[in-house]
Amino acid sequence: MPKVVPEYKEDAKRRIIEAAMDVIAERGCDQMTVDNVAKKLGVTKGAVYWYFKSKEELVAAVLNKFQGDIERTSFESFYNRPIDEVFANLFERFSLTDDRQRAIFFEMFALAARNSDVRHATREYYAGLVATFEEAIKREKKKHFIQTQADPHTLALLMVALYSGLQNYEMVWMFQNEIKDLWTEGTKILLKPSYTGTYGEKDP
Repeated sequence: MPKVVPEYKEDAKRRIIEAAMDVIAERGCDQMTVDNVAKKLGVTKGAVYWYFKSKEELVAAVLNKFQGDIERTSFESFYNRPIDEVFANLFERFSLTDDRQRAIFFEMFALAARNSDVRHATREYYAGLVATFEEAIKREKKKHFIQTQADPHTLALLMVALYSGLQNYEMVWMFQNEIKDLWTEGTKILLKPSYTGTYGEKDP
């Protein structure tokens, strides 16, 4: 069975956090226990407590890991891409097909209602998405590839709202290909691009 020992502190903590993420995805934050996590790893509860003093500390570590993964996506990497590619790739980039991450994402949303730290991290996540969309919209409006006269910040907020809503649809209702089609149509309606298909190709 795998061991969690002090000599490999960082690796041990990483494996504990990963196991905790699995348990949260399977059972939810409320039903996650240190005992569940220990059993997932095949170690004793004491081995987990060596690194995390409480369930709350472990949940906080999961949140930090989750937030760190989002931050490493690097919103800036999208800034020099065509806007159709920006929106298509952002939609794909945040693991909408990853059931574990999606489950944890919604668990964190539920937890945000009663935990200020989680609420702050969730707000930062959305602020990053809005900033990404807003920057792309401003850039493409200058190039006249977007015809709408709506304020870029308002458009960005609406785009993120559409993005979030479609995640809900995918979780309980629609298939991935249906979600992608809705996303494409939604961006066209909101942005009124002056091109279709290939970037830079004007509509006739």
